[in-house]
Amino acid sequence: MIISVGICTYNSEKYLPEQLETIIHQTLRVNEIVVIDDASTDQTTRILHDYASRYPDLFRIIHNEKNKGARKNFERALAESRGDIIFLSDHDDCWLPEKVAKVVAHFAAHPQDKVVFTNGVFMDENSAALPSTLWDVVGFTAEVRAYAQTKDDLLRYLLKHGRIVTGATLALKKESLSQILPFRLMHKIWHDAWIALVAANAKMLGYIEEPLIRYRVHSKQQVGYGYMEKIENNHPVPVLQLKELKGEIGDEELIQLIHVRRKRVRLVRRLSRYIKVDPVISTEILQERKASEQAFSRAKSLPVRLLESFRKMFK
Repeated sequence: MIISVGICTYNSEKYLPEQLETIIHQTLRVNEIVVIDDASTDQTTRILHDYASRYPDLFRIIHNEKNKGARKNFERALAESRGDIIFLSDHDDCWLPEKVAKVVAHFAAHPQDKVVFTNGVFMDENSAALPSTLWDVVGFTAEVRAYAQTKDDLLRYLLKHGRIVTGATLALKKESLSQILPFRLMHKIWHDAWIALVAANAKMLGYIEEPLIRYRVHSKQQVGYGYMEKIENNHPVPVLQLKELKGEIGDEELIQLIHVRRKRVRLVRRLSRYIKVDPVISTEILQERKASEQAFSRAKSLPVRLLESFRKMFK
């Protein structure tokens, strides 16, 4: 079995060596590290070539002449990797020592899973621990996981409640790539969300509850720095979401969910351009929107409904 790691770098000199050390010194060694460098202008290239000279059989470095962005780079990292199992990695995190071993063991124990994501703990720009975990801030709490235990319910959760999968925690079996590549990215959907939705829809997405990375939060991130407020304020799962998960909603809640349920239907329709979304779950999402539409119509006049919907479109 060949184990690959796909890393995308861009002006990564500050944190890259620490991350590479944690990948290289796993308890179960990786066989290949594919790096896509996105036209870095700092010392990243020198660092990468220094590691490649020290580990010539391990590193494969590809340099972009022009900046292409994270989505295109991770797509290429997956396509270029030779491994039977491919781990995705950010350039500024740290892996815990048994990450590879535990993910490989999970794949062996759960043959249906072809894509796996894990939890992670936070650290700051100086590698000091921060409170909370990735799953705490994205709302994939123990209470929510109790709902999303089956493959169908995990897909339901992703389609209805959104982003819980962090790309830096993902590992994929190579056999899954025929369904996942190329990335068919839509508005506000990153590569990790696309991978999660496709894998969940194919009933091949699994997860490991244990944190297996230290996820760094710093001001130069594209996405992760937005977690800081949630880490500091310890945002709980919204009450309305929990009520919906438990089926404890009446007309008042149906009205509050009108715009969210419309958004879910739009997501399913956009996804359906590229994959055959589970027909039972997509029909369920349509019916739930209809229930909210009916409650909305009973409670508010047509002019009020139109004004509210118009405002929501441009919010």
